[in-house]
Order: sequence, then C-alpha cells, then structure tokens
Amino acid sequence: MKRFFTEPLLQFFVLAGFLFIVLDLLMPQRLAVVKPFDIAITEEKITEYLQFQRKSFNASDAATLFSAMSASEKQVLHTSYVRDEVLFREALALGLNENDEIIRRRLIQKMEYIAQGFYDDIAPIDEAQLEQFFVANSDLYAIESFVTFTHIFVSEKTPMAQRVAQQLLNELNAKQVTFAQAGQYGERFLYSRNYIERTPSFVGSHFGEAFQQGVFALAVDGVWQGPLSSDYGWHLILLQNKAAARTPELVEVAPIVLADMQREQRQQIKARAIEELVAKYTVVTEPSARSGLIY
Repeated sequence: MKRFFTEPLLQFFVLAGFLFIVLDLLMPQRLAVVKPFDIAITEEKITEYLQFQRKSFNASDAATLFSAMSASEKQVLHTSYVRDEVLFREALALGLNENDEIIRRRLIQKMEYIAQGFYDDIAPIDEAQLEQFFVANSDLYAIESFVTFTHIFVSEKTPMAQRVAQQLLNELNAKQVTFAQAGQYGERFLYSRNYIERTPSFVGSHFGEAFQQGVFALAVDGVWQGPLSSDYGWHLILLQNKAAARTPELVEVAPIVLADMQREQRQQIKARAIEELVAKYTVVTEPSARSGLIY
C-alpha cells in the first residue's frame, strides 16, 4: 500500500484533483461549462444594443424608448440582436478579426466615435462664448476682395495688337456697349468672358498676376477701360462692381461660426478621452526578431 501511494502518476492525479477543488471554490465561474451556441438576452443587453443602433450614448433615453416599444417592435429588435450576435461570433470563430487592417481601422474609428460620444452632455454654447470664439478666430471668416467684370479679348501681345485693342476701346465707349453686349466683340478667350464676384486668386489663375493687380486697381466708373495685358494678349474691361476685403460681423456668419465651434469642442473631447486611454498603457520598445535592431 505504501508503494502504491508513492507512485508518481497517482500523486499527479491527487494533486490535480486538489487543485480542481480549490479552483472550483475560489473561481467557480471560470470552470463553468462554456456553451458557445447559447445567446443570453437581457433587457440591459437589448437596451445597450438599441443605443448603438440609434447612435446614442444616453442609457436612460434608450431605456425609455425600449419601454415605449410595442411587442412587435421589441420582437424585431430581438431578432436583429440575435442575427448580429450570431454573425459576430461566427466571424470571430473564423478569425476574421485577426490581421485584418480594415477591421482594425473600423474598430479604431468606433473607439474614436465613442470617445466623442458624450458631446451631447455639454451645456449649449451661449452668445458670449460664440462671440469670444469668433474674435479669436476672426481671420478664418475674413471676406476676400472681389470684382465683377466682363472683358473683350484681343490675342497676341504685340504693339500692333495693342493698337487694335485701343481702337476697339474707343469704339466701345462711343457706342456705349453694355455688359450684356460684350459678347458681340473681340475674340474667343480660353476661359470665361464674364467674371462675377471673383477673388484675386481666381482672377490671377485665369489671367496672370499682372492682370489681376491691374483689374483690381481700376475704378467702377461705367466705361470700358484698358487695354490690360495678360498672359494671353490684351483685354478691354467693363468693371461693374468691386469690393474690398473685410471682416464680417458675427451676425453674417453666425451659423458657420457655431458649427466650427461645435466641431472644435468635439475634437477636444475626443482628444482628451483618447489621451486618458493611452495613459493606461506602458509602451515598451523591443528589438526586431528579424534584425535585432530597436525601432
């Protein structure tokens, strides 16, 4: 009998049985039989599922909405939850979440979305805050100078072409040719004939910087002016309107300012939430298994 208890195999089974009993007492849930094809549904899980479906992170609102649902609506939600849970588990079973950059990016995007999900809990922006944001970022809302004009084009940048343009200028003013009648004169231009409330950069992109500076220097006096030289030839200008650059009043751009301020708040909330998550982790730089070098 003594020899029997000294057998290594018996000692192994006795020790294993002892450990099993201890673990069962300390962590019975760890030894519970796992049933991968069981789906436990509770009102809490369904309510949480409803939150994500509605893209809302207010649990009380979701609970209220769930309570107000009819029996048929709850059944539809129940069926949808089971369907999604089954597909999710089957995807995990197939390992579709491993080494998949698309899924990785989707999970990152979801975490970023969750990180800014409590934005609705912030107090609404008042007028004083909006004014303060506008003043601090007034350069973002500056209105550029612009001009409205039509032009008549004479191609080639030769002295003869310039003389032709000058003679045509005299004819236009003698006949008092209007904005609408400009299309009856000159040659076809590469771009447009009429330019309505165009900024310096836009005009410069079509005609060149020298022309842009020249046309913005003209006065609005109701007569044809020029000829102005561009990268393509000569132009006769009828300037209809011109406005200097200015900073608008808040009332003119309030909806845009409000949207910008809300967007900045969301970004700040998300950044703070992600920083708190990152702070939980310790980053260790290890040598490469391939080269032995530390990144």
